[in-house]
Amino acid sequence: MIQVFHNANFRLMWRVKWGFMAFSALAMTVAFGAMTVKGFNYGIDFAGGTAVQIKFRERPRVEELRAALEAANLGDINIQRIGEPEDNEVLIRVEQTGAAPATAGEEGGEISTEILAALRSTEQKNTIGAGALDLNMASEGRLSEWLQSAPPGTTGAPAADMAALAHDLVEYRNEHGGLFHDMAAIAALPGVTPEIVRRLEEGAVLGDFTLRSVEFVGPTAGRELLHNTGLAILGSSLGILIYVWVRFHRIAWGIAALIALVHDVSIAAGAMALTGKEFSLPVVAALLTILGYSINDTIVVFDRIRENLRLYRDHDFEEVVNASINQTLSRSVLTSFTVFVAVTALFLYGGDKLNPLSFCLMVGVVFGSYSSIFVASALLVVTYKYLGARHVKA
Repeated sequence: MIQVFHNANFRLMWRVKWGFMAFSALAMTVAFGAMTVKGFNYGIDFAGGTAVQIKFRERPRVEELRAALEAANLGDINIQRIGEPEDNEVLIRVEQTGAAPATAGEEGGEISTEILAALRSTEQKNTIGAGALDLNMASEGRLSEWLQSAPPGTTGAPAADMAALAHDLVEYRNEHGGLFHDMAAIAALPGVTPEIVRRLEEGAVLGDFTLRSVEFVGPTAGRELLHNTGLAILGSSLGILIYVWVRFHRIAWGIAALIALVHDVSIAAGAMALTGKEFSLPVVAALLTILGYSINDTIVVFDRIRENLRLYRDHDFEEVVNASINQTLSRSVLTSFTVFVAVTALFLYGGDKLNPLSFCLMVGVVFGSYSSIFVASALLVVTYKYLGARHVKA
């Protein structure tokens, strides 16, 4: 078995524990301060509103986009670049301040339609308003219908042929980032005749962007999700308290584990507030994962403490706890390191959508491992010192 520390004998439970506990208290104070003063950057799941992901043909200028959207008076707007710079993608969030928008249609409903209209140039607004087809926004069905509608005085191609051509065009568009960049690329595709190219040039335009996704959450649903998130975390914590209490036959062990869990989740949530990263449903999943990871590491340490207490009944409690931590230290460090490496890879290469989740997990893994030793175990030692053996001897 791989060992990081051979015959480790660190004096972790002596006076040094007070320094670590002071650090934990300071970290929790900062975390609660950040959550209280700065607050969370709630995602669309909790804040309610409309989130529209758009890909542009050319690199978008965020300030120009913001000015165009503010001129449309849509409400509170947040614009965020996503992906690599060359992807030319932005995520636009509009906070819901009134009634829910109309049912989502081809372009995602009333709010998303207004967002897209605000971002179009005046020339394209006029052209599309006059009946031109936006090839970068048209669905396969809309494009097929347009191709089948032959101009007056001409004989249209068979509907099956036009439906197949529309499918091929949309498939080509999707394979190239969801956008046609020029008419030449369309003209070079199999099945596109000179007549169709002429029709496209006369009656269609290549819009500056395409719609990648639309999400809408009403304000009531957002508040309900936030309420349920609190209940999920509270319920999980109480369940863990009861489990540890029953497993080790002492309420002090359960309380120590619970305080360690509150420590871990609070610091992870505080880090989200402090950095301004989006707080969304994946982050809730990360917080619940931190609860599970942290209690697993704590249980391993607690089990070793209980075993050693039975083997060395005449030894000082603090010495037994310190020895138990040293015996499990290699296992804790290796487990934490492997998990941290995996989460760091997700943080670096998982993209913007997974960035808040992976960041929260990174913080949680570090403090979850730390708390098993310097919070949960240290609390057992403090309880023994000030309340006596009957409260901690399992």
